[in-house]
Amino acid sequence: MADFSTTLNFTSANEDGATELAALKIQPADHVLCLTASGARPLDLLLGNPARITAIDINPAQNELLRLKIAAFRALDHEGLLAWLGITQTPQRLHLHSKVEALLPPASHAFWQTRRRAIAAGIWHSGRWERVLRLGAAGTQMIRGRRIDALFGAPTLEDQGRIWRDHFDDAVWHSAVRLLSRRWFWTRIIGEPGGAFLPDPAASEARLTGLFRRAAESFFFRESDFATLIFRGRHTAGGALPLHLQPQNFETIRIRLDRIRIAEAGLADLGASGLAPFDAFSLSDFGSYCSGEAYDACWRGILAAARPGARFCERIFMNPVRPGTALASRIRIDEAQSAALTAADHAIIYDIRAGTLSPQ
Repeated sequence: MADFSTTLNFTSANEDGATELAALKIQPADHVLCLTASGARPLDLLLGNPARITAIDINPAQNELLRLKIAAFRALDHEGLLAWLGITQTPQRLHLHSKVEALLPPASHAFWQTRRRAIAAGIWHSGRWERVLRLGAAGTQMIRGRRIDALFGAPTLEDQGRIWRDHFDDAVWHSAVRLLSRRWFWTRIIGEPGGAFLPDPAASEARLTGLFRRAAESFFFRESDFATLIFRGRHTAGGALPLHLQPQNFETIRIRLDRIRIAEAGLADLGASGLAPFDAFSLSDFGSYCSGEAYDACWRGILAAARPGARFCERIFMNPVRPGTALASRIRIDEAQSAALTAADHAIIYDIRAGTLSPQ
């Protein structure tokens, strides 16, 4: 199996950019640090109108993906972008790609020359996790059938909650979640190193099934691009899309692309990277890949790169690690804001931690 640190692991979007924008309260002079991943969050954060965004990742493939998407925004109109990504169908994808690759720097051009099969299939759905979600959605469709259409077409939240309780939140669903929560499944089948830090399967099952139950009563699944991936297996132009792909935001994103700087760096070394200082941090769920010691090392790097009062937004997936006592007083979590953001987040599976930083 390909090395997780060098392959394309995430290519679409499985987070809710509106949450980061609400948490970070970006100001026009702000310099924002964002983990690259699929490139969705750096692009979404441009809607906050920051002065600069520095996107970092220790995986060069994820940084190349962001460079590729930036070139596509520059080369194509909105309709062409969705077709090139694979969100809509077209027989002209490689023709569209010829316009995109003409804008790539030489090293990026060479990187994508060896991955033309993924481009031809539509890069949006070609990542490791996108393939896993697509397989999971196929299994769900076999079992639930038209119930998925009913779930996504529910006229009210009350109806959606009832459909979820009556036709989804059952023994089959709980067993599937428990299976997917086992460390061996993540590390051996998916090849996900974060599996090493998963909690007990029973605890994971209780947490995740509870989060979906709450979400079914809180917002429409048809308005969640992550729920769409979970149950449909792919995005479509007529369904929920991340902020940067919504048509009303296309031109705003396009004219702000030069504000993104991409670097290969890790959080632990951020203070010595020469990239700082930062006013805001979009941290995704880096804790999923950390022991307690590594997690604290990352926070020391973040604090070394932060301006006083810098805002942060962190996502917590399955590893509920917290900063050690020596750091906790410098990482001021706004519990009320974090709870409100968690409840509203359309990505369903995350707890949100948001607050401010005191570097000294």
